[in-house]
Amino acid sequence: MAKKVNLAVIIPTLNEEKYIGILLDSIASQTVLPKEIVVVDAESKDKTISEIKKRQKFLPQLKYYQIPKYSISRQRNFGVAKTKMQSILFLDADMMLKNPQSLEQYLEGVNLKMADFAISTIRPLSKKRLDNFLYFLLNMVPKVCKPLKYYATSMNFFIKRQVFNKVGGFDENIIIAEDFEFVNRLEKSKLKFVILDKPEIYNSVRRLEKEGRIRWNFILLMSLFFVLTVGYKKNPIVKKYGLGNH
Repeated sequence: MAKKVNLAVIIPTLNEEKYIGILLDSIASQTVLPKEIVVVDAESKDKTISEIKKRQKFLPQLKYYQIPKYSISRQRNFGVAKTKMQSILFLDADMMLKNPQSLEQYLEGVNLKMADFAISTIRPLSKKRLDNFLYFLLNMVPKVCKPLKYYATSMNFFIKRQVFNKVGGFDENIIIAEDFEFVNRLEKSKLKFVILDKPEIYNSVRRLEKEGRIRWNFILLMSLFFVLTVGYKKNPIVKKYGLGNH
């Protein structure tokens, strides 16, 4: 039986019946298991909760909560409040831990490098060359920018509880790029940011398929432009392209 470790995994969901089971099954297959797994659901209208309940049979530490939809930041903050472990890992619902040693590698990496917060490599659940190239760029941006400014997405995001509490968690009034704003506050607090090469954590390419590869990257670039020019809370991309509906 896999050893349980001092880790809380927090997963926000909204209509994720096609993906949440895949992620939870991959967590269950790990060589080490988190002592706490919390799913915070924004009142999904599909079978998300049903898929979660199925996994509670072999993941007894798995709990779920439902709160009214407001922002993904509120869901993450709510999840932290419902857990006690000193190490926290945020995962998006459409992620997958292909390698059974993923969690073990993640914890070894952050402990070895004494990280206050960290991200790890993201790979697409796709064999298309373009998708793999786009994710290569996604992984390169934080590395290239790190000497000048910290950037990180929250698709997989490790943080120590005391650090999370120190900066006050995610800003619940920011709909998109909330992770960039959060990391910006962490950087100002002079905290140690680590980018891990291993483990490789896999991500669905559903957003690329829904929006189109070129259009999706255009939207992301425009969002970053507006964040830098008008700020996080006035970003017009939210209304124009419907982002923030995770």
